[in-house]
Formats: sequence, structure tokens, C-alpha cells
Amino acid sequence: MKRALSLLLIASWTCPGHAAALDLPERPGTFWLQLDTLPEPPQAPAAQADALRFDSLAALTEHALRERAESRAAWLGIQAEAARLDAATAANWPTLTGQFSFTRSQALSSSGASVPVRHRYGPSLSLAYVIYDFGARAASIDAQRYQLIASLLSNNRTLQDTVAAVETAYYAVLAARAQLAAQAQQETALRTSLDAVDVRLRGGLAARADQLRARAALSEATLARQATERDLAKAEAALKQAAAIEQTRALVLDWEVAPPAPLDAATLLADLLAEAERQRPDLRALQAAAASARADAQRARAARWPSLSLAANTGRTFFLEDELSPSTSYSVGVNVSVPLFDGGRLAAEARAAERDAERLQADVDSQRSQVSLAVAEAYHDVRHAQAQREGVVIQFDSASESAQAAEARYRAGVGSLLELLTAQADLARARQAQAQADADWLAAFSRLNHALGRLPADSFASQP
Repeated sequence: MKRALSLLLIASWTCPGHAAALDLPERPGTFWLQLDTLPEPPQAPAAQADALRFDSLAALTEHALRERAESRAAWLGIQAEAARLDAATAANWPTLTGQFSFTRSQALSSSGASVPVRHRYGPSLSLAYVIYDFGARAASIDAQRYQLIASLLSNNRTLQDTVAAVETAYYAVLAARAQLAAQAQQETALRTSLDAVDVRLRGGLAARADQLRARAALSEATLARQATERDLAKAEAALKQAAAIEQTRALVLDWEVAPPAPLDAATLLADLLAEAERQRPDLRALQAAAASARADAQRARAARWPSLSLAANTGRTFFLEDELSPSTSYSVGVNVSVPLFDGGRLAAEARAAERDAERLQADVDSQRSQVSLAVAEAYHDVRHAQAQREGVVIQFDSASESAQAAEARYRAGVGSLLELLTAQADLARARQAQAQADADWLAAFSRLNHALGRLPADSFASQP
């Protein structure tokens, strides 16, 4: 058992003898054994038709943690496992049972004589206490404690999944907004170009074909902007679903996005894999479940040995008949229970628990492999997103300068409309690529944090 304990518990885990020592969360939506607590949500009354305003990503994520059904379900599961641990711990205490009985009796007579009826009543008290059972109760308590630890860690992963879902949806909204802004700028530029063509057409310096070409480009940009508005509305709907907000409720996100610090070039993939091994709650939860199965197997093996228990009973008997006097009785004894034959039930339970422990350990190995893949993919995505973001800046600067030069040439009458439209299209693509690169960078960091089992540093800072 000591080996199972050392395998599972890391230095920050303290698990003395009963459930309260596990430092259970006080409410749903709280991470287990986290130093920073989530802030209390604002309680200002507001009608459902009013807009729901958030001033930080932390506040939006907090709302999701409190309101999503997954958080409530995980919280209820923790409470159930804590209650089962209390029930298992109660086996260490004696059982005291009180009774009150009333009987009416009459003995049978074979001689034909009259036998009086007796009415007896009175209280009695019974005590049963298991003195020694070769560790069966201790193993059962350990098994249930590991189950509670697994539930707590699984709850942590559920909350991390919620954080990742909100961040992913929010970054999709940011990308859609940036794309819409780029489309709007492109539409404005093309409208300005069309005005310039109209001026030149009235002056006889441009052909009718140039005006039609400019109108077609403007119409295409307008259609693209309308499609981007639809994408933004769908992204906001996905964010509302991730944050457990009604779809009919207006959502106002009022804060500036602070980009994360770039990933240090000296950061090694091996270091990140080791961090994920330490921090991923789902890995630790599977290890806790395996330890619970091993403790359950130990309980089944211990139950095959004799157990020593203390039994005591006392009672007071009264009679309704006046001629009979009350009496008191008591008994104290020690019982030794020896399981002689159970059809192999306990041995089968021990084998089943051992196989479950081995199966869960295999699940740990499989999950570890999946975690390594997720961390490696997220790591390379962050590297690629950083490189893309740096390259897109150069692309945007070049496209912007080229568009300004083409517009100046066209207004001076030395450039063609096709040259101007081409430069403006290149600038629009550069704007969109820059917006997408920024969103991809943020989303890649979010995926890396989730793969590592890490929370963003500013996600749960207390709000003023």
C-alpha cells in the first residue's frame, strides 16, 4: 500500500485520514488545490433583454465555469465521492443500535391448564465493534479516498476544457472581427477608387470600362464583407454557447487584448513534455483510479482472513401485569468470524480489482502517449504561428506601400486602374492574413496551455 501511495501522491497532495483533509472546493467552478480563487460574479440585477458586459477574458471564463452544466455535474460527482469516503471511514467506529420492543405471548399447555397471557415491553441497546480485520477497512478507505482524488482531478480537467473552449471561441470572434475590419477597409478603399474613376470619367481621362471594373470590384468587396458579418455572428453564437450565455442575450466584450509573450527560443519540447506529465489532471486521475483498484484488491484479500469483533447488549424488560417485576439483562462477548467458504467470491473480487488496476495503468500509458502528441503538435503550432506573424508584418508593410504608390500614380494619370485594383487586392489579402496570423498565434498558445494542463496567468486574476 505504501508503494501505491508513493506512486500517486505528489508533494503538494496531503491526504490524512478523512475527507475534510483533502481540502474540497467550496463551490462548483473552483479548481482543486489552486492558490488563487475565482472572483465572485457581479450580482447587479439586469433584465434578460439587457446586454451582458464583460471587462476581461477572466470574467467571461468565470461566468462559463459557474454556469455550464459540465461544471455542475463535476461538482456533484465530487460531493458524491466525498460522501462515500465519509461512509467508508465510518467503518472504523462502533455501531450502536437502540430498540424498543413490545410483545404479547402465551405459552401452549398440554395438560389443559390455563396459561396466562404475558405482555412485555422495554428498551434495549446493542453495540458492535470490529477490533481487527487484517486491514480490510483501511484498504476500503484508501480505495475510496483515491476515488475522491480521481474525481477532484477529473473535475480540474473539466474546468480546463471549459477554459479552452471559451478561449478558442473568443479568439475565433477576434479573428472574425479583424477580418470584418479588413473587409470594411477594403470596401472603403474601393469606393474611393470608384469615386476617382468617376471624376476621371467626367473629365474624359478614363474609359467606361474602368468604371464598370471599379464597380464590380466594389460589389465583390461588399459581398465579402456581408459574408464576414455572417461569420462573425456565427462566431459570437459559438462563444455564447461556450460561455453558457443565452443566444438571445446581447454580448459586449469590452477590453483590449494583451498578446502573450513569445515562446522563448530556448524552450525545449522535452521540458514541456515533462511539465505535462506533472500537471495534466487526467493523467493523475487515471493513476488515482489505478491506486483505488489496487486498494480494493487488498481489501478483498484481507476479507478472506478472520476478523475479531466486540459485541455487547443490554436491555430492560417491563410487564403490563402487576404481579411481575421488571428485569434487566446484559451480555458482553468477543466474536471471531472465520470465512470458511464463499464459493470463491472474495478471490474473484481480488482478481477483478487487480486486473482493473492493470487496465487503468495501461490507460495511463495510452493517455501519456496522447498527451505527448498533443503537446508536440501545439508546440510546433506556436512556433509556426510566431514565424507566420513575423512574416505577415513584412507582407503587410510591402502591400500597404505598394497600394499607396499605385493610388498616387493613378491619381497623377500615369498608372492604370488595373494596377490600382491589384495593389488594393494585395493589401486586403495582407490585412486578412495579418488578422488571421494574430488569431492563430493566440489560439496556438491557448492549445499549448491546454495540452500542458496549464492555466493562463491572467485568466483567474481577481478583478477590482
